[in-house]
Amino acid sequence: MRRIFLVVLFTTFLSVDAFGQFTTDEYTYRKSINLDNSNTWAVGAGFSNFIMHGDLRSIGTGELGNFWNFGGYAYVDKMFNPLLGLEFRVNYSKISGGAQYFSNIYSVLYVPNTVIDDRLFFEGTAYGAELNLIFSFTNLYVTNATKWHSAGYFGVGYHQYDSQLFRKELDGTNTPLVDFGFNPARNSVNQASSIYLSAQLGIKRRISKRVDLEFRTGIYFNYEDHLDATISNKQDWETFFVSSVGLTVKLGKRKVFTIWGDTPKTTTNKFKIVDTDGDGVMDQLDIEPNTPKGVKVYGNGQAVDADADGLPDYKDECPLKPGPIENKGCPILKDSDNDGIFDHEDLCPNEPGPKETKGCPEKPKEEPKKNNIIKNISNLSANIYFATGKFFITADSKVVLDKIAKLMIEIPEVDFKIEGHTDNRDKAKYNLYLSQKRADAVRKYLMRNGVNGKRLSFKGYGESRPRYSNETPDGRQLNRRVEINPISENDTLDTPVKVNENDNGNKYVVKKGDTLFSISKKYGISVEALKRLNNLKDNSLVIGQELIVSE
Repeated sequence: MRRIFLVVLFTTFLSVDAFGQFTTDEYTYRKSINLDNSNTWAVGAGFSNFIMHGDLRSIGTGELGNFWNFGGYAYVDKMFNPLLGLEFRVNYSKISGGAQYFSNIYSVLYVPNTVIDDRLFFEGTAYGAELNLIFSFTNLYVTNATKWHSAGYFGVGYHQYDSQLFRKELDGTNTPLVDFGFNPARNSVNQASSIYLSAQLGIKRRISKRVDLEFRTGIYFNYEDHLDATISNKQDWETFFVSSVGLTVKLGKRKVFTIWGDTPKTTTNKFKIVDTDGDGVMDQLDIEPNTPKGVKVYGNGQAVDADADGLPDYKDECPLKPGPIENKGCPILKDSDNDGIFDHEDLCPNEPGPKETKGCPEKPKEEPKKNNIIKNISNLSANIYFATGKFFITADSKVVLDKIAKLMIEIPEVDFKIEGHTDNRDKAKYNLYLSQKRADAVRKYLMRNGVNGKRLSFKGYGESRPRYSNETPDGRQLNRRVEINPISENDTLDTPVKVNENDNGNKYVVKKGDTLFSISKKYGISVEALKRLNNLKDNSLVIGQELIVSE
């Protein structure tokens, strides 16, 4: 709530500053209003009615009936243009209200042993001032309204009030319960205060050029929760409504006020229509006022040019075929691509094509479904990557392999080769082994997803076939890959490096810098378990040594 108040307050002052710099002399719709010749100031005053809507309410209460709160107001308006203006308004009103019937009675804070019931009510007075942005709804569409005008008022205000909470006793007496204005810490001991936001709708009926009758109603949002002298945990959004009726007096010596659309009568020369060439377009709007009689023209008076070749039809010997002016508007018979279709009829004059396609080359026939599937499999395999020194299939790569498996099942007649690759870190012999394990891991995953293993062959190439530079981390990441391609008749597959089919990824080859502690942390196993599984007597390791890393 506090943030909303601050944002609206800042926006209001920003808008006022922007509109205050508005210097346009004229707003034009159906009629023009010259701001230099119209009155922009007005004052107003009248009577108002206050309706509370919080923990206590002015209307729709219980046994105590409705509370009618009357007051008065006065304001000064300044219009910057027919749409926008600014208003400063002061208000004074009696405020009061009682409790409505509630199905669940709740407690009043800061008043011991007190709950909302039909005998609670508050009374007081409030006075304050507000600054409103005026926005004319009527002048969005017309500026010649002479009787009725509607506008919105949006602003922020500040008021002080001395509301006090009472209880109506059974014997008819009133017992004071709390007065939130009475606080020695405040500057005004007997008054509380708050800022508020407002949104109002005003309707004016013009009585004369000097006086308007105005009715206005609006909703107000109070910053504090004690305007009705009652604070609770149930109703902490405190609003009130103010309706008013009064008179507006327009100031200034001129007879025209900015919001009304009438302008002083002026005498002008009678307008005369002249159409020199008789084409139905008056000379003031005719860009070619001397076209020959009978020539068809557009709405702006220009002679029609059906083929848009820059030569009007009445001068064009070929009005429906574009051609250069020097050839009297007729096309030059030329066939640039020698396809038997003249350039002016050829949609592709520089590319030969048959008449069926109007001189454009025929589109290549779509490739068979099998070829598309093979391309998709190869493209998808480019997204299979591995972490450094590992051959475990990642979650992201599994999503890709699931798609590849489905595509392979659609073309059972095609066999595929799976090729594993690594970056250049570690020894070449180890990288060759690791690439073979990666290719084999992909093959096994595809088999588990329904692909016949007889259709799949695999081989590892280690670091021998890098696709990207191994000098950067990104390049090495892209080189740790598996490629899947169809096997052609000319392919000769070497016998793959022998891979232990039963380890299921449960073994690890020791690399430089590895310790039992780092390996146990990497695979989530204790050092004692590593020693037991691998019959290790101490913590020493040998590079290239194969360890079981899973029980």
